[in-house]
Amino acid sequence: MHSNIRIHRRGFTLTELLVVIGLIAVLISLLLPAVGKAKSAANSAACLSNLRQMGIGWTMYMSENKGRLPEYVWLTQATPELAWQQSWLGILDTYKVRDGALLCPAAADPFPYSQQNKGFGNVVHAWTGKYQIVGSGARLNLITWRDGSYGYNRYLTAGGGFGSDSKTNRLTAVKRLSEVPVFLDAVFSDFAPPPITDAYTPPSPPSLRWENYPANVGNEHWRFLIARHGRGINGCMADGSARWVPLEETYMLIWKSVWNKYRLTLPVY
Repeated sequence: MHSNIRIHRRGFTLTELLVVIGLIAVLISLLLPAVGKAKSAANSAACLSNLRQMGIGWTMYMSENKGRLPEYVWLTQATPELAWQQSWLGILDTYKVRDGALLCPAAADPFPYSQQNKGFGNVVHAWTGKYQIVGSGARLNLITWRDGSYGYNRYLTAGGGFGSDSKTNRLTAVKRLSEVPVFLDAVFSDFAPPPITDAYTPPSPPSLRWENYPANVGNEHWRFLIARHGRGINGCMADGSARWVPLEETYMLIWKSVWNKYRLTLPVY
């Protein structure tokens, strides 16, 4: 005697399927910000590690040269090797600080084409020597150049702005080293921000992303006023330490001996 037993397989109804999809979407929306924050934190940590390496290279140079500040050498078209070797990039290269160590993970890729501001980067792109002049510290010849995500404080050079007469060539004349920036996240290879005076306050940038800026921008402080790590940038100080600096407090650092500290007012984005 046989009995017919029917097994009914019940699938998801359309309503149940939509509920599951909705739950997955909610979970993804909750996880994405956490993943983004974790990635940003990892990028910032790697960036600070790069800056510490750069600080070690700079400190080694200062030690070997008995505390003499480097000359500012950037463009020597008649002798391209001179700028290539003696610019701050060349100095760091001597101590094997090159290539990836010059690139913040949050801005590791340079623009693949030339912009109005040739060779500049922005908040998410590195600057590049590919479109700069041959004979500069960033471009040796038509096939050899450097890319980077950081810039150098041009005041911190021989005769550049430190000491009682602002013309010293010795690190011993530089006071409060932990507040003097050497390297910062930047869209170009160096900068000398204009100081605050009773008659002049440097203008705020139109944005904190360095997008669609006019060619030949003269406001050098805009080069580091970029929201690359939250609303701040990473920097290496003259004592070799590295830390995050809020954008509004970049003018609270000591850029040169005669410097009026000032808390900047900046745009939202």
